[in-house]
Amino acid sequence: MKKPLVAIWTMTYNHCNYIKKCLDGIVQQKTNFKFVALIHDDCSIDGTIEIIREYANKYPQIIKPIYEAENQYKKHDGSLDIIKRNALVDIDAKYIAMCEGDDYWTDPYKLQKQVSFLEAHPDYAMCYTRVKQYKQCISKYINDFGGPLETFDDILQNNTIPTLSVLMRFDVYMSYLKEIKPECKGWSMGDYPVWLYFSAMSKIKFIPDTTGTYRILPNSLSHCEEKIKMINFGLCYREIAHYFSLTYSNKQMQKITKNNLDWILFIKYCFINECDNAKKVARDALFSKQNSYLKNILFLIGIFSPTIVKRIYSWH
Repeated sequence: MKKPLVAIWTMTYNHCNYIKKCLDGIVQQKTNFKFVALIHDDCSIDGTIEIIREYANKYPQIIKPIYEAENQYKKHDGSLDIIKRNALVDIDAKYIAMCEGDDYWTDPYKLQKQVSFLEAHPDYAMCYTRVKQYKQCISKYINDFGGPLETFDDILQNNTIPTLSVLMRFDVYMSYLKEIKPECKGWSMGDYPVWLYFSAMSKIKFIPDTTGTYRILPNSLSHCEEKIKMINFGLCYREIAHYFSLTYSNKQMQKITKNNLDWILFIKYCFINECDNAKKVARDALFSKQNSYLKNILFLIGIFSPTIVKRIYSWH
């Protein structure tokens, strides 16, 4: 059989209320090439598996399910990264697309548009689009998200790339896995370092079409209501940016991301006090002559919380 040109990777867990829209958006793609969808279910217990089986039986040439006997995410040992890599290597498609089980594509020509662009522009390794954001708790579309940033330095400061909108070259993605080894980094987000690597190693293109819907759930990692988890998420974001700036950017950009990292660590220690390294970095940053901006921030914090300021000055 002819090898698929595109492999779609879909992660799902307890998405029985959403997975049908996700799978419908995949099977309704109109293309002049073959594509397959690897649907990885991480041991759902709510009926998601039964829905995947239904679609796999109806669309056996497209839907290729992967079922887990135990939840892999809870292991926190890189298992999910290894499973994803091995599955994509087996398919050996030229391009990779992604769509989580609670998101969905709305443009039936999404893949065709993106493949056509990348086939015509071999100097580009990735492209992405806009999506609509849907807030599940109020059952309402709130705004559009995506673009127009395309350069490494811009993405280093602001991530405007919706994961479900991306199409990327498989060979560059494999280089990312080999060079960066994300399974060893302990990062809580898997997409942002990919975007940084691609923008550092090649060109990326923003296509100003709206091709899907990103569903915002109350307890998702990037939209968690717990302040500690949100601060940790922001910290991870800046740690990733700092890592890539040290490797791929100029000294001015390194300084910008270092200041951002100092600030996140500073806030983390002030309000969480759970990270040993945070205290050292925050203290050094606060009392460094080069970081007077943190002293200004400290003054503002002092207006609202004198107790925190008193504790901070006891560091010195």
